Amino acid sequence: MLTKLLSRPLTLAPAPKPVVPAALPTKAPIQNTAVRAFQGASGFESVRPAKPLLPPLPPLGPGDLGKLINPRRAAVTEALETGNTVPFTNTDGKTEQVSITPVPVPFGDNDIYAVRVGDDTFTVSIERGGDVDAANVLSQLVDSYSETPEDLRGSLERVVIKKDPDPDNAAARAGDGTITFYDGEATVTDDIFHHEIGHLIGRQVEDANDSFLSGFFERLRGEPPPIPEGWAEAAAADGNHLNDYTEDSFNDSGVYTEDFAEAWSEYMRALDGGPEALAAFEQLYPERSGILEDIYPPPA
Repeated sequence: MLTKLLSRPLTLAPAPKPVVPAALPTKAPIQNTAVRAFQGASGFESVRPAKPLLPPLPPLGPGDLGKLINPRRAAVTEALETGNTVPFTNTDGKTEQVSITPVPVPFGDNDIYAVRVGDDTFTVSIERGGDVDAANVLSQLVDSYSETPEDLRGSLERVVIKKDPDPDNAAARAGDGTITFYDGEATVTDDIFHHEIGHLIGRQVEDANDSFLSGFFERLRGEPPPIPEGWAEAAAADGNHLNDYTEDSFNDSGVYTEDFAEAWSEYMRALDGGPEALAAFEQLYPERSGILEDIYPPPA
C-alpha cells in the first residue's frame, strides 16, 4: 500500500495567488465646519475673499481725529484760526453758522472775543492768568447759547470769565445783559449758563409785559424781580421748591427770582431729555410749566 502511494507521481497544488486588497475608499471631506476646524488649515477648501460691505475709510488728516472726538471744539478752533464762519452743530443736533473774532485790546488783562451765532451776537471777556482754555469755554458758551430760543437771545450781551472765585462763593451772576462766571472755566457749564440766562430772560419777559405807564413808575421806584407776570402765583400754586437753594433764597428774600432762573434751567434740561423727562417736569411743576411753555413752546 505504501509502495503504490510512492510510485504515483506527486502532484502539488498550485500556489495560491496573492490577494491584493481593494483600494480603501477615499475619506470624504467633512462638511461640518465646526468639526473641520480641528483638521487644521488643510481641512478647508480655498474660498474667494468676500468684498467688504463698505469701502475703506480715507486716512485721517492732521486734526481730523479731534473733529471726531470733539466736533464742537474743533469748529470753534477752526473759526478762531481761520476767521471764517463755520457750521457748528450743538448737542441738540441743531446746526448754526458761527464766527468768533478776537478783538485787539491795547490795554487791560482780558482777552476779548466777538461771537456771532446765526444772526445774534455777544462778546466774551476772559481774564488772563486763570485756569481757562479759551476754546473750551467758547465751545460751551456757543453750545448753550445756540440752545436758547432765538427771540430770547438778545437778553445776553456780554459774558465775563473771572479767574478767581467769587467772594461770596457764587458760581456765576447775571444782570444788565451780562453773565459773569467765577473761578475760571470750572463753572462754565450748561446748567449754570441756562440758570444765569434765565435771570436775563426773566427781565426781558417782565419788561415786555410793562405798559408805558407801568415802565415809567418802575423807573421811579425800582424794578420788580426779573420774573414773568404770574410766576409768584404759579410757584405758590405748585406748592413746592425746585431744590434747597431756591427754597433758601425764597425764605431769605420773599421773592421767586432764583426760582424762575432755576426752573428755566431745569426746563431746558427736560427738553433735552425728551418727552418723558418733559412730562415728569410738567407733573412736578404744572403751573410753572404753563408759563415756561408760553415763553418757549416745546417742540411738537
